[in-house]
Amino acid sequence: MKKLFYGIMLILILTAMFGGCDGGGGGEDGTSVIFSGVTQAGGTSGTADTTSLTLTFSVDPTTLTTDNITVTGAAKGALTGTGITRTLEISDITVADGATVSVKIENSGISGSPQTAVVYRLLTIGMDYLGGKIAYFFVSGDTGYVPGETHGLIAAAADQALMIPWAINTNSLGTTSTDIGTGSANTNAIVEQSDPSHSGLTSYAAGVCAVNEGNGYTDWYLPSKSELSKLFDNRVAVGGFAAYSYWSSSECSAGNGAYGQQFWSGGVAFILNKTDNIHVRAVRTF
Repeated sequence: MKKLFYGIMLILILTAMFGGCDGGGGGEDGTSVIFSGVTQAGGTSGTADTTSLTLTFSVDPTTLTTDNITVTGAAKGALTGTGITRTLEISDITVADGATVSVKIENSGISGSPQTAVVYRLLTIGMDYLGGKIAYFFVSGDTGYVPGETHGLIAAAADQALMIPWAINTNSLGTTSTDIGTGSANTNAIVEQSDPSHSGLTSYAAGVCAVNEGNGYTDWYLPSKSELSKLFDNRVAVGGFAAYSYWSSSECSAGNGAYGQQFWSGGVAFILNKTDNIHVRAVRTF
C-alpha cells in the first residue's frame, strides 16, 4: 500500500510541475500569451489602402491561426511571421479613411482582445463612402480644404425628390452664396425662413435634404450652385442622375428665383422661379 501511495503522490507532483494538459494557446513553454497591440503597415491617408496589420504579443503565440482571428471593418487574409509579431493581410476596408478596425483573437491561451488599429483607404470619385458616393475632393481655396488631409463632397446615391419647388416661402433671403462649402448654411437659411416649425420639410428642396437620414447620416443638405456643378462634372461616376434639371441652394441676386442646373448635354446653370418643380440630390461633406 505504501508503494502505491508514494506512486500516486509522485504522479501528482510531476503533473503539477509539468502540466497535465495543453493550455491551448500558450507560448512554447506554456507561458500565457497576451495580445498587446496592433498597428497598420503601409497605407497613406486618402491615397493608398492599408494592406496589412502587425499583431504584437508578449510571447510567441505558437498555436495562433487565421481561424482564431476576427477583423471588424475589413476582410482578413493570410497570417505570417514568427516570434512575438505576426503579419495579417487585410483588404476591402469598410471603415472610413483614418478610422479604426478591430481585431479579436478567440484562443483560450491568448488574452488581451480586442485591439484596434487606424487604417487608410484610397478614395476615388464614385466610391461608396460614408452614406453615399464621393462626388468631389476639396482643393486649395475651397471652404473645407485642409492641407495634408482628404475632404470633399458625398452625394446621396439617389435623388431625394423628382418634382419639387425650391421653397415654401418665395421671398428673398439675400444671404445665400454660390461658393463651394456654403450649401449647408444656405439650406439652414432656407429652412428657417420657409419652415421654422419644420412641419413641411418634405414639400420643398432644402427641406427634403435637411430631413434626409440616408444610411444613418443626418447632415445632408442642398448643394450650392458651385457644389451642384461638381456633381454634374462627376455625374457618370456618381450615377443615378436623371436627364433633367436639379436645384441648388443658391438664390439669384434678384431674390425671386434660384439657380438650377441641367444634368444633360452641357449642364447649363440657369435661374428658375422658386415655385418651379425640378429634381433634388442631397450632399454632405466628409
